[in-house]
Formats: sequence, structure tokens, C-alpha cells
Amino acid sequence: MVPFGRIAAIFDVDDSLLDGNAGTIFTWYLYSEKVMRPEMRSRVPRIIYEYARNRLTEQDMVEVGSRCQQGLYADVVKAHAHACFEKHLRKRITSGAIRQIRKHLLSGHFVVIASGSSQYIIDEVGSHLRVHAAIGTRTKIVDGKITDQIIPPVVFRDGKRDAVERVAEKWDLDLSKSFLYSDSAADAPLFEAVGTPVVVNPKAPFRTLAERRGWEIVHWKERNKPGAEPDLADEWGSWEG
Repeated sequence: MVPFGRIAAIFDVDDSLLDGNAGTIFTWYLYSEKVMRPEMRSRVPRIIYEYARNRLTEQDMVEVGSRCQQGLYADVVKAHAHACFEKHLRKRITSGAIRQIRKHLLSGHFVVIASGSSQYIIDEVGSHLRVHAAIGTRTKIVDGKITDQIIPPVVFRDGKRDAVERVAEKWDLDLSKSFLYSDSAADAPLFEAVGTPVVVNPKAPFRTLAERRGWEIVHWKERNKPGAEPDLADEWGSWEG
């Protein structure tokens, strides 16, 4: 299958495609299920406290979300990611995102989801939606165990743009003709790279910026009803490789 005009449709995940933050929910799941190693689990309350006091940045929290898995076997984390998705995330996918993904797949576009959240949980979202590429923050694995070494780039701000550009280069996609759906002002570098920026559920002052730039604004709040997901398999195409 050849995409029409080498066009991509890129979807941010947190608070747009999903009603909620995939990384936060997955970290909470690993914490509450006592999957994390004790030394990391003991640090989580303090990390949350520091973030609430604005002593840690959003990018710091993105990195923490992946590093808190250190010392765990990758296969175990993958299994927990699947369980977390089925229990907590699947029901949070918004109906607006489902409709738009279906539209792009039917148009022959290359559909990408991208998030700073751990690759393990983003893979679950991507697999369920049958998108062509799922981009998350990855960590190095040694002897089957996850380390605290993040594999660049961290998928946040300029790092997210870099990661998307690598996918675009691999598949010969033209970002200037492509779409981006995101709620986040942190995605400004990626918004500048695409031809059709669409702002989802914006908060002030990002809404003001979007209005000033003339970017389309949409609201995806309603969660998709169980059993209402369209069958995306037929529209997925043959992009594996």
C-alpha cells in the first residue's frame, strides 16, 4: 500500500487521544501493584511532591516514568503494560480520536502515535489502534532487564520532533503535508513542522496561541463506548517491515 502524497497523521496520546496520561497511569499501576523494585517505589511519593512544588519539570517526570522500571525484566513489564492497558487505558480512548484515526487510515495515510510515556505502554495503545508506528520513550535493556539509561531522544518537545522526523525519513513521509493532533504546548516544535496542525482540548494560554496562529481546535472529551471501536484491521494496510 502506498500512502497518498506520503502523508502522515501524528497523534499525541496524553489528554487528547486518551482521557488521561498513559505514563502517569502506568507508573501508578506499577507502584500500586508493587511491581517496582522497593528502592524505586520508596522514591515515588517524594518525586510527586517535588513535581507538585514545581521543583521538577514536565520533562523530568517523562524521564522518571521510564526510569522507575529499572531492574525489572522487560518481558515482565510488557505483560504488566498489557494488563494496565486492558484494565485502565482502553476505556479512556476518546471517540473523537477513534473517528479521526479511522478517517486517516481510510485515506491511506501513515498513522503515528507519539508520547513521552514509556514505550511499553505506548506499544499497547498502538497495537490496539493498529497504527503504523508507536513512538514512546525507550530505555536500554541489559541481560533482559531494564536499566535507567534512556535511549535518545526523550520523546518530549524537540525530542518528540526528532523521533517523528526519524520515522518520516524511514518511510519517506512529507511532514509539510502531514497532520498533527495534540493538546500540548510542549509539542510546539512538531506543530511548526507539519502542514496541518490540529489542537485538541487546549488549555489557556495554548488556546490563545492556537487561535492567533489560526490552527484548528477540536474537543475530544467523550470516551469511546465499550464494543464501539471500529474494526481498523482492514484499513491498516501492509506497512509492516
